[in-house]
Amino acid sequence: MNIDPKLPTIFFAYQEFSSMVDLSHYNLTKNQHRILFIIFALEDVSIKKILLLLGISKQAANVALRDLLSRDLVTEERSKEDKRIKYLQLTPAGRALSDQISVEQQTILNKYFDAADGDWQQAMTKLAEKYLNRVN
Repeated sequence: MNIDPKLPTIFFAYQEFSSMVDLSHYNLTKNQHRILFIIFALEDVSIKKILLLLGISKQAANVALRDLLSRDLVTEERSKEDKRIKYLQLTPAGRALSDQISVEQQTILNKYFDAADGDWQQAMTKLAEKYLNRVN
């Protein structure tokens, strides 16, 4: 069976994309950044939904969330309809941090897309190549 070359390109481009920003500079783990991004992108997302989207254990999510809550980056609110469900929102500080990281990622991505004249496939190929060259 031949694999469509787009599959490894997307996989390796994503690996490069996810490592573009030094999360330690923001005092975040990868899971914490992913949680912040999901809350930003989906708004009022439940903890259960985050577990499903990230494919991480409840324990891993709890460790990440406890830190985000203690740093006042995220708040949680119980559902009015079902008290077992907790929804997460970004605080103003969480939104500012998420925005700052997104701007940094977008700036880097824009360089790839500008160099590729907006061609998605070419930009993704360059990202994948950069990742593979870095790990070799």
